[in-house]
Amino acid sequence: MAVSRPRTSPSASLTLFVPGLFSPPPSLDADDLAPLVTPALDTWLARADPETRAGASGMEAALFALFGVDPPRDADLPVAAVTRVVDMGVIDNEWWMRADPVHLRPERDRLILLDTQLVPLAVEEAQALVAELMQTYGDEGWVLKAPHPARWYLKPPREHRLVTTPVTEIVGRDIHPHLPRGEEGATWRGLLNEMQILLHTTRANEVREARGELAINSVWFWGSGRLPAVRGSGWARVCGDEPVALGLARLAGVPATSVPPRFSDLTSDVGRQLVVLEAAHAAAQYREARNWREAVQRLERDWIGPAYEAVRAGKLAEAVLCAENQRVFRLGRRAARRWWRRRRPLEAYA
Repeated sequence: MAVSRPRTSPSASLTLFVPGLFSPPPSLDADDLAPLVTPALDTWLARADPETRAGASGMEAALFALFGVDPPRDADLPVAAVTRVVDMGVIDNEWWMRADPVHLRPERDRLILLDTQLVPLAVEEAQALVAELMQTYGDEGWVLKAPHPARWYLKPPREHRLVTTPVTEIVGRDIHPHLPRGEEGATWRGLLNEMQILLHTTRANEVREARGELAINSVWFWGSGRLPAVRGSGWARVCGDEPVALGLARLAGVPATSVPPRFSDLTSDVGRQLVVLEAAHAAAQYREARNWREAVQRLERDWIGPAYEAVRAGKLAEAVLCAENQRVFRLGRRAARRWWRRRRPLEAYA
């Protein structure tokens, strides 16, 4: 049986965006975990040319930076407008905000946020909850839509000035330090309280609780703004399943596909290609040490090791490894042959 090989070329370059790579979650049972063996990754990090890019950290901020979009001052990255392009297939210049469904769990004087990965929500339940909320806010000119169970979109009658925190940064954490702030932050904190009261009385939540499931007792406001100007990113192709990356690719006019299982399944052989690999991020986000280690081992086997060898063999002109903390490791053929550089384990870069 013929072995499939990536159709690469010496002029092609590959960027692997791996959020969560440098964020190993702590483990209570570290002695039970298999050793993390990543020789290709350790070698790549040791021999590459490191960079630290200016700008905010976080997965969404890093993705916007990869598409050449600078973050606005004292305002959100317009994540809602971008992901709405993917979820609803609509491009407009309206001001939108994400109002994602969450469960807030009281712990003493804290409220811990659990998202729909931890509190699953069916499509029908999301639609029912939104319909009940719109009974209150629809007559006031507000629009709330749930094209995806985990991603809700809110448009008020006018644009607002506030700063929020991405939901991806506070899962499992206390919400109080991350509530809406800025010029109109108090208004949105009040609106959040109103929606929590309304959600408490919804029929959809009564049904969930009767089944023994946690209620969707709040939303989380974040990612407000209008579509950014994406005038060209330089990418020839984007491979990813993350909605921010897919939305930015569409705005940039860049072809986008799902992530193939492994490096050998890449089909593009010309230009710069961006691949977004999320498995380590999800495990880091939910503090799943075992899943994080397994995700990194798969990345080593399926992506990092083969990409490193492709650079060494001259099949790729360059491969770049980057994460959400704006750390970049650029590897060319000459760098890949720096045998004298001492390898360090991945934990040393955390």
